[in-house]
Amino acid sequence: MRVLGIDLGRARTGLALSDPVGVSCAPLDVVRERDEKRLILKIAAVAAEEQVDEIVVGLPRPLGGGTNQQMTEVLSFVGRLEAAATVPVRVWDERFTSKMAERVHSRAAKDAVAACYMLQNYLDSRARDQGGS
Repeated sequence: MRVLGIDLGRARTGLALSDPVGVSCAPLDVVRERDEKRLILKIAAVAAEEQVDEIVVGLPRPLGGGTNQQMTEVLSFVGRLEAAATVPVRVWDERFTSKMAERVHSRAAKDAVAACYMLQNYLDSRARDQGGS
């Protein structure tokens, strides 16, 4: 089960891709697109090209719980992506992934690495839920 991970940003959106069985992942690309409609089309194209079975979008949950404007914007984006995607779209907590990716020297690469951290957390959780490692 191949999964595409997305770290949504206003100017840059990081993408990560799992291996074909959905166990590990690697940074894939950074999409520099501010227009949401074009961004959604690009994500849908990548999902089709890479033959993904699922898309996971990082959800920026506030540390103190509740919601904030960024989280609301991401959930709104996810709704529009779901309408355009041909595979299920899920959200996953992305807290601390950007912080962890700060060790990457390239600012652009950081977005794809953050997407990879988020996606790997999702894949690991799914494996635990299915009785894996």
